[in-house]
Amino acid sequence: MYTLKEIEKNGPPPLLHNVSDMKDWHEKKSTIMQNWLDCIGGLPPLVKPSMKINYWEIHTGYYLINICYSTVYKDWVPANLLVPKVSEEVNIASKEDVLQLLNSANREQFRAVLALHPTSDSGKEDISTAAGRKNRQYGLELVNRGYVVLAPDTITAGDRVLKNEQPFQTAAFYKSHPNWSAVAKMIVDHRQGISLLEGLSIVDTSKIGAIGHSLGGYNSFFLAGVDSRIKAVVCSCGFSLFAQDPEKHRWGRREWFSHIPKISDYINEGIVPFEFTEIAALVAPTPLFMWMGQNDSIFPHWEPAAKGFADLNSLYEWMEEDGKFQSLIGNSGHDFPPEIRQNAYTFLDKWLS
Repeated sequence: MYTLKEIEKNGPPPLLHNVSDMKDWHEKKSTIMQNWLDCIGGLPPLVKPSMKINYWEIHTGYYLINICYSTVYKDWVPANLLVPKVSEEVNIASKEDVLQLLNSANREQFRAVLALHPTSDSGKEDISTAAGRKNRQYGLELVNRGYVVLAPDTITAGDRVLKNEQPFQTAAFYKSHPNWSAVAKMIVDHRQGISLLEGLSIVDTSKIGAIGHSLGGYNSFFLAGVDSRIKAVVCSCGFSLFAQDPEKHRWGRREWFSHIPKISDYINEGIVPFEFTEIAALVAPTPLFMWMGQNDSIFPHWEPAAKGFADLNSLYEWMEEDGKFQSLIGNSGHDFPPEIRQNAYTFLDKWLS
C-alpha cells in the first residue's frame, strides 16, 4: 500500500526498489498481480469461443465482417472483424463463404491485432469504419497494412448500450456483478477475443498484438499484463497515475463509468494498493509502445506519468530487453496524431514480424 501523501510528494518507489535479480522481480511481479486481481475482482476462466456472423461488407482492400463472439457468464461481444484481401478475389455470398474465408487452409496467415476503441458512443465503429473520427481509424488503417483486425465493443458502448440507457453508464453492470469491476469485465472480454483470433486459420497465432487510444489504450496494456498471448502493445493517451491526478476517483466510483469501485474505498482512507507504473510493468518484457501529450485535457498530469515512462524504460533495460519499450511525449492534446500512429504501426510491424 502507498499513502496518497507519499506518492504525491515522491511518486511510488521505483519498480526495481529492493530488486537485485530476476527471482526478486518475479516475486514482486507476483505480488503486484495479486493486488491487481484482488482490486479488480478477479478474472474468471475463459470459455470456449463461439462466433455468430451478422453481416459482411466487401471493400476495396478488405472485408468487414460484423460478428458477435461468446464470453463469460453467457454474454456476447459485438465486434467488427476486418480481413485483408489477397490478390485473388473471393466471392462472399453466404455465411459459409465467410467461414471459408476465415478458415481456408490454403490462404496465407496474417498478423492480427485487437483494436480497442476509446470513449466513443459508437464504440468499434469509431476505429474500424470510414465513419470514425479523425485520428481514430487505426483499425481501418491496420487492415490496409495487412493485419487481421478484431475491433470489439466494450460494455456500455456501441451495440452494447442497454435499452433506455446512455453510453458508458455502468450501474446496470454493477447491479448484476456487485463484487466485480468493469475493468475485469473488459479484460476478460478481450481475452476471449484473443481466443477467437487463435481459432481462425488465417491468423498467425504467434503474432497477435493490441492497440488502443484512451480507454482502449489502457485496456491494451491491462490485457497484455495478464495474457502473454499478446506479443506487442500500443497505448495512446492511456497511461495515467494516481500521483497528482486532479480527479481523485477517476478509477473508482463515479456517476457514469466506474472502472474499479474498490479503488474509491482505498482512496477514502488516503491509500492506494498500487500505482499504474506497476500495472504497466506486468507487460514486461513484451514490447510496449506508449504515447502521451503534454496538453492532454483528459489526463493533464503528464509530468508524473513521464517519470513513470522513465521507470518502465529502466525496467526493460535492466531485463536486457532494450528496444522493447518505446515512449513518446509531445505537445499534443488527447489525440493520436498521424505521425505517432505511423511510429506505432512501425513498432507493431517490427515486433509482430
